[in-house]
Amino acid sequence: MNLNKKLAVAVSGAVLLMAGQVALADSTTDIVDALVMKGVLTEEEGKLINKGHTSKTKVTPVVKEKDGAFILESANEANSISLTGRMHLDYRASSLDAMDLGPSARGDDRDSASMADQFELRRARLGVKGKFAKDFKYEVVGNLPGTATLDIAYVDFAKFDAFQIRAGKFKQPFGLEELISSNNMTMMERSYLDQTVPGKKIGVQVMGAPAKGLTYALSTFQNNDVERDIHGDGYASGAGRFTFNFAESMGDKESVMHVGLAGLSSTYSIAPSTTSQTTGAAESTTSRASINAFRSAGRGLANIFRGQIGGGACTTADYSCPIEYGAKVVQQAAGLEGIFARGPFKIMGEMSRGQYKAEHNAGTNVQYDTDTFYAEAGYFITGEKYANSYKNGVFSSFKPNNNFDLDKGDLGAIELAFRIEGFRVEDTNLGASGLGSRLQGTLDGSGTANGTKSKADTYTAGIRWILNPNVIVKMNYAYTNLGRNYAPIDITGSTAIVSSEQLFMTRLQYMF
Repeated sequence: MNLNKKLAVAVSGAVLLMAGQVALADSTTDIVDALVMKGVLTEEEGKLINKGHTSKTKVTPVVKEKDGAFILESANEANSISLTGRMHLDYRASSLDAMDLGPSARGDDRDSASMADQFELRRARLGVKGKFAKDFKYEVVGNLPGTATLDIAYVDFAKFDAFQIRAGKFKQPFGLEELISSNNMTMMERSYLDQTVPGKKIGVQVMGAPAKGLTYALSTFQNNDVERDIHGDGYASGAGRFTFNFAESMGDKESVMHVGLAGLSSTYSIAPSTTSQTTGAAESTTSRASINAFRSAGRGLANIFRGQIGGGACTTADYSCPIEYGAKVVQQAAGLEGIFARGPFKIMGEMSRGQYKAEHNAGTNVQYDTDTFYAEAGYFITGEKYANSYKNGVFSSFKPNNNFDLDKGDLGAIELAFRIEGFRVEDTNLGASGLGSRLQGTLDGSGTANGTKSKADTYTAGIRWILNPNVIVKMNYAYTNLGRNYAPIDITGSTAIVSSEQLFMTRLQYMF
Protein backbone atom coordinates (compact mmCIF):
# COMPACT_ATOMS: atom_id res chain seq x y z
CA MET A 1 0.00 0.00 0.00
CA ASN A 2 1.49 3.34 -0.99
CA LEU A 3 1.88 6.25 1.41
CA ASN A 4 -1.10 8.25 0.05
CA LYS A 5 -3.41 5.29 0.38
CA LYS A 6 -2.20 4.57 3.90
CA LEU A 7 -2.77 8.21 4.77
CA ALA A 8 -6.26 8.09 3.27
CA VAL A 9 -7.09 4.98 5.26
CA ALA A 10 -5.82 6.52 8.52
CA VAL A 11 -7.61 9.84 8.05
CA SER A 12 -10.85 8.16 6.95
CA GLY A 13 -10.77 5.81 9.89
CA ALA A 14 -10.09 8.57 12.42
CA VAL A 15 -12.83 10.82 11.04
CA LEU A 16 -15.38 8.03 10.95
CA LEU A 17 -14.53 6.84 14.47
CA MET A 18 -14.97 10.38 15.82
CA ALA A 19 -18.15 10.85 13.82
CA GLY A 20 -19.51 7.68 15.32
CA GLN A 21 -20.10 9.50 18.59
CA VAL A 22 -22.66 11.81 17.03
CA ALA A 23 -23.68 10.17 13.74
CA LEU A 24 -26.01 7.26 13.15
CA ALA A 25 -24.39 3.85 12.66
CA ASP A 26 -26.21 3.26 9.37
CA SER A 27 -24.86 6.52 7.89
CA THR A 28 -21.29 5.66 8.86
CA THR A 29 -21.58 2.19 7.33
CA ASP A 30 -22.88 3.69 4.08
CA ILE A 31 -19.88 6.03 3.86
CA VAL A 32 -17.39 3.19 4.46
CA ASP A 33 -19.12 1.03 1.85
CA ALA A 34 -18.89 3.87 -0.68
CA LEU A 35 -15.14 4.24 -0.04
CA VAL A 36 -14.70 0.49 -0.55
CA MET A 37 -16.62 0.61 -3.83
CA LYS A 38 -14.43 3.47 -5.10
CA GLY A 39 -11.31 1.52 -4.26
CA VAL A 40 -10.10 3.96 -1.61
CA LEU A 41 -10.38 1.18 0.98
CA THR A 42 -10.11 -2.57 0.67
CA GLU A 43 -12.89 -4.79 1.97
CA GLU A 44 -10.72 -5.85 4.90
CA GLU A 45 -9.98 -2.23 5.79
CA GLY A 46 -13.69 -1.34 5.51
CA LYS A 47 -14.67 -4.19 7.82
CA LEU A 48 -12.02 -3.11 10.31
CA ILE A 49 -13.29 0.49 10.41
CA ASN A 50 -16.93 -0.60 10.67
CA LYS A 51 -16.04 -2.96 13.49
CA GLY A 52 -14.28 -0.21 15.41
CA HIS A 53 -17.17 2.18 14.85
CA THR A 54 -19.80 -0.36 15.92
CA SER A 55 -17.97 -1.22 19.15
CA LYS A 56 -17.64 2.50 19.90
CA THR A 57 -21.32 3.28 19.40
CA LYS A 58 -22.34 0.39 21.66
CA VAL A 59 -20.79 2.08 24.72
CA THR A 60 -20.92 5.80 23.88
CA PRO A 61 -23.66 7.67 25.85
CA VAL A 62 -26.15 9.64 23.80
CA VAL A 63 -27.18 13.23 24.55
CA LYS A 64 -30.82 14.03 23.81
CA GLU A 65 -32.73 17.30 24.04
CA LYS A 66 -36.41 17.64 24.96
CA ASP A 67 -38.24 20.89 25.70
CA GLY A 68 -35.07 22.71 26.68
CA ALA A 69 -33.77 19.93 28.93
CA PHE A 70 -30.82 17.67 28.12
CA ILE A 71 -30.86 13.94 28.84
CA LEU A 72 -27.74 11.78 29.00
CA GLU A 73 -28.69 8.21 28.08
CA SER A 74 -26.66 5.02 27.77
CA ALA A 75 -26.30 3.53 24.30
CA ASN A 76 -28.51 0.57 25.27
CA GLU A 77 -31.19 2.97 26.63
CA ALA A 78 -31.20 1.18 29.99
CA ASN A 79 -29.88 4.12 32.03
CA SER A 80 -30.40 7.87 31.88
CA ILE A 81 -30.03 11.06 33.91
CA SER A 82 -31.26 14.60 33.36
CA LEU A 83 -31.15 17.85 35.32
CA THR A 84 -34.45 19.47 36.33
CA GLY A 85 -35.25 22.83 37.84
CA ARG A 86 -37.85 25.53 38.36
CA MET A 87 -38.03 29.14 39.49
CA HIS A 88 -41.27 30.94 40.36
CA LEU A 89 -40.92 34.66 41.12
CA ASP A 90 -44.13 36.26 42.43
CA TYR A 91 -45.39 39.71 43.26
CA ARG A 92 -48.46 40.07 45.46
CA ALA A 93 -50.40 43.25 46.26
CA SER A 94 -53.11 43.15 48.96
CA SER A 95 -56.03 45.50 49.50
CA LEU A 96 -55.27 45.30 53.24
CA ASP A 97 -52.40 46.58 55.33
CA ALA A 98 -51.43 46.41 58.97
CA MET A 99 -53.67 49.35 59.91
CA ASP A 100 -56.70 47.25 59.00
CA LEU A 101 -56.00 45.44 62.26
CA GLY A 102 -55.71 48.68 64.21
CA PRO A 103 -52.73 50.40 65.84
CA SER A 104 -51.90 47.34 67.96
CA ALA A 105 -51.04 45.18 64.93
CA ARG A 106 -47.59 43.70 65.38
CA GLY A 107 -44.97 43.69 62.67
CA ASP A 108 -43.43 40.47 64.01
CA ASP A 109 -46.73 38.60 63.86
CA ARG A 110 -46.96 36.35 60.79
CA ASP A 111 -50.73 36.74 60.50
CA SER A 112 -50.67 40.53 60.16
CA ALA A 113 -47.43 40.34 58.13
CA SER A 114 -49.24 38.21 55.54
CA MET A 115 -51.12 41.36 54.46
CA ALA A 116 -47.96 43.05 53.18
CA ASP A 117 -47.36 43.80 49.50
CA GLN A 118 -44.29 41.79 48.58
CA PHE A 119 -42.07 40.01 46.12
CA GLU A 120 -41.67 36.31 46.88
CA LEU A 121 -39.37 33.66 45.48
CA ARG A 122 -42.20 31.16 45.70
CA ARG A 123 -40.16 28.21 44.46
CA ALA A 124 -36.56 27.58 43.45
CA ARG A 125 -35.74 23.90 43.03
CA LEU A 126 -33.04 21.82 41.42
CA GLY A 127 -33.04 18.08 40.91
CA VAL A 128 -32.19 15.06 38.83
CA LYS A 129 -34.33 12.30 37.39
CA GLY A 130 -33.89 9.33 35.10
CA LYS A 131 -33.84 5.56 35.01
CA PHE A 132 -31.46 2.69 35.72
CA ALA A 133 -31.36 -1.03 34.94
CA LYS A 134 -34.12 -0.39 32.39
CA ASP A 135 -37.04 -1.04 34.77
CA PHE A 136 -36.34 1.46 37.57
CA LYS A 137 -37.02 5.23 37.59
CA TYR A 138 -35.95 7.85 40.12
CA GLU A 139 -36.24 11.54 40.97
CA VAL A 140 -34.58 13.68 43.64
CA VAL A 141 -35.41 17.40 44.01
CA GLY A 142 -34.17 19.94 46.55
CA ASN A 143 -35.60 23.31 47.65
CA LEU A 144 -33.00 26.08 47.46
CA PRO A 145 -34.38 29.26 49.16
CA GLY A 146 -33.45 29.70 52.82
CA THR A 147 -32.29 26.48 54.45
CA ALA A 148 -32.05 23.83 51.73
CA THR A 149 -34.58 21.02 52.22
CA LEU A 150 -35.55 17.87 50.36
CA ASP A 151 -38.68 18.34 48.25
CA ILE A 152 -39.10 14.82 46.85
CA ALA A 153 -36.89 11.74 46.58
CA TYR A 154 -38.24 8.42 45.34
CA VAL A 155 -37.49 5.36 43.24
CA ASP A 156 -40.04 3.43 41.14
CA PHE A 157 -40.12 -0.14 39.96
CA ALA A 158 -41.84 0.61 36.64
CA LYS A 159 -41.54 -2.49 34.50
CA PHE A 160 -45.31 -2.91 34.11
CA ASP A 161 -47.90 -0.23 33.35
CA ALA A 162 -50.53 -2.09 35.36
CA PHE A 163 -48.48 -2.46 38.56
CA GLN A 164 -45.68 -0.24 39.82
CA ILE A 165 -44.12 0.37 43.23
CA ARG A 166 -42.82 3.69 44.55
CA ALA A 167 -40.81 4.26 47.74
CA GLY A 168 -39.39 7.47 49.23
CA LYS A 169 -40.83 10.94 49.69
CA PHE A 170 -43.54 11.80 47.17
CA LYS A 171 -47.01 13.29 46.74
CA GLN A 172 -49.67 11.15 48.36
CA PRO A 173 -52.61 10.08 46.15
CA PHE A 174 -55.29 12.46 47.41
CA GLY A 175 -56.40 15.53 45.48
CA LEU A 176 -56.34 16.09 41.73
CA GLU A 177 -55.06 19.64 42.12
CA GLU A 178 -52.23 18.56 44.43
CA LEU A 179 -51.05 15.90 41.97
CA ILE A 180 -50.76 18.44 39.13
CA SER A 181 -47.27 19.92 39.24
CA SER A 182 -46.94 23.57 40.30
CA ASN A 183 -45.36 24.09 36.87
CA ASN A 184 -48.56 23.00 35.14
CA MET A 185 -51.34 24.55 37.24
CA THR A 186 -53.63 27.07 35.55
CA MET A 187 -53.81 29.41 38.56
CA MET A 188 -50.86 30.61 40.59
CA GLU A 189 -51.94 28.89 43.80
CA ARG A 190 -53.98 25.82 44.64
CA SER A 191 -57.40 25.99 46.29
CA TYR A 192 -58.61 25.63 49.89
CA LEU A 193 -59.06 21.90 49.28
CA ASP A 194 -55.31 21.53 48.86
CA GLN A 195 -54.79 22.90 52.38
CA THR A 196 -56.31 19.69 53.80
CA VAL A 197 -54.34 17.08 51.80
CA PRO A 198 -51.27 15.24 53.13
CA GLY A 199 -49.00 16.47 50.30
CA LYS A 200 -45.44 15.10 50.14
CA LYS A 201 -44.69 12.44 52.73
CA ILE A 202 -42.33 9.52 53.21
CA GLY A 203 -43.95 6.20 52.40
CA VAL A 204 -44.58 3.36 49.97
CA GLN A 205 -47.13 3.28 47.14
CA VAL A 206 -48.48 0.81 44.62
CA MET A 207 -49.96 2.30 41.46
CA GLY A 208 -50.70 1.64 37.83
CA ALA A 209 -52.89 1.93 34.76
CA PRO A 210 -54.33 -1.59 34.30
CA ALA A 211 -56.78 -0.63 31.56
CA LYS A 212 -57.23 2.14 29.03
CA GLY A 213 -58.39 5.25 30.92
CA LEU A 214 -58.14 3.65 34.38
CA THR A 215 -55.57 4.56 37.06
CA TYR A 216 -55.16 3.66 40.72
CA ALA A 217 -52.75 4.48 43.57
CA LEU A 218 -52.66 3.22 47.17
CA SER A 219 -50.10 4.41 49.71
CA THR A 220 -49.08 4.19 53.33
CA PHE A 221 -47.03 7.02 54.83
CA GLN A 222 -45.85 8.82 57.95
CA ASN A 223 -46.60 12.47 58.69
CA ASN A 224 -43.30 13.33 60.34
CA ASP A 225 -40.76 13.57 57.50
CA VAL A 226 -37.57 14.40 59.36
CA GLU A 227 -37.40 12.81 62.81
CA ARG A 228 -39.17 9.80 64.20
CA ASP A 229 -41.91 10.69 66.66
CA ILE A 230 -42.26 8.00 69.32
CA HIS A 231 -45.85 9.06 69.98
CA GLY A 232 -47.01 9.22 66.40
CA ASP A 233 -45.08 7.21 63.85
CA GLY A 234 -46.57 3.92 64.99
CA TYR A 235 -49.98 5.05 63.85
CA ALA A 236 -51.26 4.03 60.43
CA SER A 237 -51.72 6.64 57.70
CA GLY A 238 -52.88 5.86 54.20
CA ALA A 239 -54.41 7.35 51.07
CA GLY A 240 -55.91 6.01 47.87
CA ARG A 241 -57.19 7.34 44.55
CA PHE A 242 -58.96 5.83 41.54
CA THR A 243 -59.67 7.66 38.27
CA PHE A 244 -61.31 6.81 34.98
CA ASN A 245 -61.23 8.80 31.73
CA PHE A 246 -64.21 7.77 29.62
CA ALA A 247 -62.91 9.66 26.58
CA GLU A 248 -59.62 7.75 26.61
CA SER A 249 -61.40 4.41 26.95
CA MET A 250 -63.51 5.27 23.87
CA GLY A 251 -60.49 6.41 21.84
CA ASP A 252 -61.58 10.08 21.80
CA LYS A 253 -58.32 12.06 21.59
CA GLU A 254 -60.07 15.44 21.50
CA SER A 255 -61.70 15.19 24.94
CA VAL A 256 -61.18 14.42 28.61
CA MET A 257 -64.10 12.98 30.60
CA HIS A 258 -62.51 12.18 33.93
CA VAL A 259 -63.98 11.14 37.27
CA GLY A 260 -62.05 10.24 40.39
CA LEU A 261 -62.54 9.11 43.97
CA ALA A 262 -60.04 9.46 46.81
CA GLY A 263 -59.85 8.55 50.47
CA LEU A 264 -57.57 9.50 53.37
CA SER A 265 -57.09 8.19 56.90
CA SER A 266 -54.20 9.58 58.90
CA THR A 267 -53.21 9.40 62.56
CA TYR A 268 -50.26 11.32 63.95
CA SER A 269 -49.06 13.29 66.96
CA ILE A 270 -48.47 16.97 67.63
CA ALA A 271 -46.74 18.59 70.59
CA PRO A 272 -48.23 21.61 72.42
CA SER A 273 -45.92 24.54 73.09
CA THR A 274 -46.23 28.07 74.43
CA THR A 275 -46.68 30.74 71.79
CA SER A 276 -43.97 33.36 71.24
CA GLN A 277 -45.91 36.07 69.39
CA THR A 278 -48.76 36.96 71.70
CA THR A 279 -49.21 39.62 74.34
CA GLY A 280 -50.57 39.35 77.83
CA ALA A 281 -49.71 36.99 80.68
CA ALA A 282 -52.60 34.62 79.97
CA GLU A 283 -51.54 34.07 76.39
CA SER A 284 -47.84 33.65 77.08
CA THR A 285 -48.36 30.84 79.62
CA THR A 286 -50.91 28.75 77.67
CA SER A 287 -49.62 25.72 75.78
CA ARG A 288 -51.35 24.72 72.52
CA ALA A 289 -50.74 22.75 69.33
CA SER A 290 -52.28 23.60 65.94
CA ILE A 291 -54.43 20.89 64.36
CA ASN A 292 -54.93 22.58 61.00
CA ALA A 293 -55.42 26.07 59.56
CA PHE A 294 -56.69 27.82 56.43
CA ARG A 295 -55.02 30.69 54.60
CA SER A 296 -56.99 32.77 52.12
CA ALA A 297 -56.60 31.95 48.43
CA GLY A 298 -53.47 33.20 46.69
CA ARG A 299 -51.38 33.01 49.89
CA GLY A 300 -53.23 35.97 51.35
CA LEU A 301 -54.33 36.32 54.99
CA ALA A 302 -52.78 33.66 57.20
CA ASN A 303 -54.89 31.76 59.75
CA ILE A 304 -58.33 32.95 58.67
CA PHE A 305 -59.26 29.78 60.54
CA ARG A 306 -57.18 27.82 63.02
CA GLY A 307 -58.03 24.87 65.24
CA GLN A 308 -55.85 24.30 68.31
CA ILE A 309 -55.79 21.84 71.18
CA GLY A 310 -54.56 22.84 74.62
CA GLY A 311 -52.39 20.76 76.90
CA GLY A 312 -49.22 20.70 78.89
CA ALA A 313 -45.91 21.53 77.24
CA CYS A 314 -42.59 19.95 78.10
CA THR A 315 -40.83 22.35 80.50
CA THR A 316 -38.32 20.11 82.29
CA ALA A 317 -34.68 21.04 81.87
CA ASP A 318 -33.68 17.58 80.70
CA TYR A 319 -36.75 17.15 78.45
CA SER A 320 -37.72 13.97 80.32
CA CYS A 321 -41.42 14.53 79.62
CA PRO A 322 -43.94 11.69 79.88
CA ILE A 323 -46.08 10.68 76.93
CA GLU A 324 -49.05 12.82 78.01
CA TYR A 325 -47.29 15.89 76.66
CA GLY A 326 -48.19 14.82 73.12
CA ALA A 327 -51.60 15.07 71.42
CA LYS A 328 -52.96 12.55 68.93
CA VAL A 329 -54.72 13.77 65.77
CA VAL A 330 -56.95 11.63 63.55
CA GLN A 331 -57.83 13.03 60.11
CA GLN A 332 -60.24 11.29 57.78
CA ALA A 333 -61.45 12.59 54.41
CA ALA A 334 -63.12 11.56 51.17
CA GLY A 335 -62.81 13.36 47.85
CA LEU A 336 -64.63 13.49 44.53
CA GLU A 337 -63.09 15.01 41.38
CA GLY A 338 -64.01 15.56 37.76
CA ILE A 339 -62.76 17.02 34.47
CA PHE A 340 -64.60 17.70 31.26
CA ALA A 341 -62.49 19.09 28.43
CA ARG A 342 -63.14 19.38 24.74
CA GLY A 343 -60.57 21.01 22.48
CA PRO A 344 -59.46 24.33 24.04
CA PHE A 345 -62.17 24.37 26.77
CA LYS A 346 -62.20 22.69 30.18
CA ILE A 347 -64.16 22.51 33.42
CA MET A 348 -62.41 20.97 36.41
CA GLY A 349 -63.53 20.62 40.01
CA GLU A 350 -63.16 18.82 43.30
CA MET A 351 -64.94 18.54 46.62
CA SER A 352 -63.78 16.99 49.86
CA ARG A 353 -65.37 16.35 53.22
CA GLY A 354 -63.15 15.63 56.20
CA GLN A 355 -63.04 15.41 59.96
CA TYR A 356 -60.35 16.25 62.50
CA LYS A 357 -60.25 14.70 65.97
CA ALA A 358 -57.54 15.67 68.46
CA GLU A 359 -57.03 14.20 71.93
CA HIS A 360 -54.58 15.15 74.66
CA ASN A 361 -53.95 12.88 77.63
CA ALA A 362 -54.26 15.87 79.95
CA GLY A 363 -58.00 15.68 79.29
CA THR A 364 -58.62 17.97 76.31
CA ASN A 365 -60.18 17.05 72.99
CA VAL A 366 -61.23 18.95 69.86
CA GLN A 367 -63.36 17.81 66.94
CA TYR A 368 -64.70 19.53 63.80
CA ASP A 369 -65.66 18.83 60.19
CA THR A 370 -64.32 20.56 57.07
CA ASP A 371 -65.87 20.92 53.63
CA THR A 372 -63.74 22.26 50.78
CA PHE A 373 -64.48 22.69 47.09
CA TYR A 374 -63.52 24.46 43.88
CA ALA A 375 -64.75 24.66 40.29
CA GLU A 376 -62.45 26.00 37.57
CA ALA A 377 -63.09 26.84 33.91
CA GLY A 378 -60.36 27.45 31.35
CA TYR A 379 -60.14 28.35 27.67
CA PHE A 380 -57.11 28.55 25.36
CA ILE A 381 -57.83 31.45 23.02
CA THR A 382 -54.88 30.27 20.91
CA GLY A 383 -56.50 26.87 20.31
CA GLU A 384 -54.39 24.40 22.31
CA LYS A 385 -56.18 21.18 23.31
CA TYR A 386 -56.33 20.14 26.96
CA ALA A 387 -56.47 16.47 25.97
CA ASN A 388 -52.93 16.73 24.58
CA SER A 389 -51.54 17.28 28.08
CA TYR A 390 -53.70 14.80 30.02
CA LYS A 391 -51.89 11.64 31.11
CA ASN A 392 -52.51 9.05 33.83
CA GLY A 393 -55.20 10.99 35.65
CA VAL A 394 -53.58 14.46 35.74
CA PHE A 395 -52.62 17.34 33.47
CA SER A 396 -48.93 17.40 32.59
CA SER A 397 -46.99 20.14 30.77
CA PHE A 398 -48.74 22.26 28.12
CA LYS A 399 -46.99 23.00 24.84
CA PRO A 400 -48.03 25.93 22.64
CA ASN A 401 -49.06 25.19 19.07
CA ASN A 402 -46.44 27.82 18.19
CA ASN A 403 -43.76 29.03 20.59
CA PHE A 404 -43.45 32.76 21.22
CA ASP A 405 -41.49 34.31 18.34
CA LEU A 406 -41.78 38.02 17.49
CA ASP A 407 -40.09 37.52 14.14
CA LYS A 408 -42.84 35.12 13.07
CA GLY A 409 -45.63 36.91 14.90
CA ASP A 410 -46.31 33.90 17.16
CA LEU A 411 -47.51 34.60 20.71
CA GLY A 412 -47.33 31.16 22.31
CA ALA A 413 -50.37 29.80 24.19
CA ILE A 414 -52.77 32.06 26.09
CA GLU A 415 -55.30 30.67 28.55
CA LEU A 416 -58.14 32.55 30.28
CA ALA A 417 -59.51 31.03 33.49
CA PHE A 418 -61.96 31.58 36.33
CA ARG A 419 -62.27 29.70 39.63
CA ILE A 420 -64.68 29.72 42.55
CA GLU A 421 -63.64 27.98 45.78
CA GLY A 422 -64.49 27.84 49.44
CA PHE A 423 -64.21 26.10 52.78
CA ARG A 424 -66.60 25.45 55.67
CA VAL A 425 -65.84 24.43 59.25
CA GLU A 426 -68.84 23.00 61.09
CA ASP A 427 -69.93 20.61 63.86
CA THR A 428 -67.23 21.92 66.16
CA ASN A 429 -66.77 20.45 69.63
CA LEU A 430 -64.16 21.54 72.16
CA GLY A 431 -65.04 18.85 74.68
CA ALA A 432 -65.97 19.15 78.32
CA SER A 433 -62.74 20.82 79.38
CA GLY A 434 -61.15 23.46 77.18
CA LEU A 435 -57.76 23.80 78.94
CA GLY A 436 -56.65 26.26 76.26
CA SER A 437 -58.22 24.60 73.19
CA ARG A 438 -59.76 27.08 70.77
CA LEU A 439 -61.07 27.75 67.27
CA GLN A 440 -60.08 31.05 65.72
CA GLY A 441 -60.81 33.05 62.63
CA THR A 442 -64.03 33.72 60.75
CA LEU A 443 -66.33 32.46 63.46
CA ASP A 444 -69.91 32.65 64.63
CA GLY A 445 -69.76 33.33 68.33
CA SER A 446 -66.83 32.66 70.62
CA GLY A 447 -63.79 30.69 69.56
CA THR A 448 -64.02 28.67 72.76
CA ALA A 449 -67.69 27.65 72.37
CA ASN A 450 -69.09 24.46 70.87
CA GLY A 451 -71.02 24.87 67.63
CA THR A 452 -69.01 27.77 66.21
CA LYS A 453 -68.63 27.86 62.41
CA SER A 454 -66.15 29.29 59.93
CA LYS A 455 -66.27 29.89 56.17
CA ALA A 456 -64.74 31.78 53.27
CA ASP A 457 -65.40 32.00 49.52
CA THR A 458 -62.92 33.20 46.90
CA TYR A 459 -63.38 34.16 43.25
CA THR A 460 -60.25 34.22 41.07
CA ALA A 461 -59.77 35.37 37.48
CA GLY A 462 -56.51 34.48 35.78
CA ILE A 463 -54.42 34.59 32.63
CA ARG A 464 -51.72 32.05 31.86
CA TRP A 465 -49.35 32.92 29.03
CA ILE A 466 -47.16 29.98 27.98
CA LEU A 467 -44.41 31.49 25.84
CA ASN A 468 -42.72 28.11 25.32
CA PRO A 469 -42.28 24.88 27.31
CA ASN A 470 -39.80 26.65 29.60
CA VAL A 471 -41.24 30.12 30.30
CA ILE A 472 -44.71 31.05 31.62
CA VAL A 473 -46.21 34.33 32.83
CA LYS A 474 -49.30 34.31 35.07
CA MET A 475 -51.60 37.03 36.41
CA ASN A 476 -54.38 36.44 38.97
CA TYR A 477 -56.94 38.64 40.69
CA ALA A 478 -58.66 37.10 43.73
CA TYR A 479 -61.55 38.42 45.81
CA THR A 480 -62.20 36.66 49.12
CA ASN A 481 -65.39 37.08 51.12
CA LEU A 482 -64.77 36.16 54.75
CA GLY A 483 -68.36 35.12 55.33
CA ARG A 484 -68.37 35.52 59.11
CA ASN A 485 -65.70 38.20 59.37
CA TYR A 486 -62.07 37.76 60.32
CA ALA A 487 -61.04 38.67 63.85
CA PRO A 488 -57.33 39.34 64.47
CA ILE A 489 -55.59 36.39 66.11
CA ASP A 490 -53.50 36.97 69.26
CA ILE A 491 -53.40 40.77 68.89
CA THR A 492 -54.69 42.35 72.09
CA GLY A 493 -56.47 45.67 72.09
CA SER A 494 -57.57 45.47 68.45
CA THR A 495 -61.27 45.75 67.64
CA ALA A 496 -60.82 45.65 63.86
CA ILE A 497 -62.91 43.24 61.83
CA VAL A 498 -61.92 42.33 58.24
CA SER A 499 -64.76 41.16 56.00
CA SER A 500 -63.01 40.79 52.64
CA GLU A 501 -59.65 40.77 50.87
CA GLN A 502 -58.50 41.51 47.34
CA LEU A 503 -55.22 40.27 45.90
CA PHE A 504 -53.46 41.05 42.63
CA MET A 505 -50.70 38.57 41.82
CA THR A 506 -48.19 38.00 39.03
CA ARG A 507 -45.63 35.25 38.41
CA LEU A 508 -42.63 34.77 36.16
CA GLN A 509 -42.02 31.04 35.88
CA TYR A 510 -39.04 29.25 34.38
CA MET A 511 -38.56 25.49 34.35
CA PHE A 512 -36.63 22.76 32.58
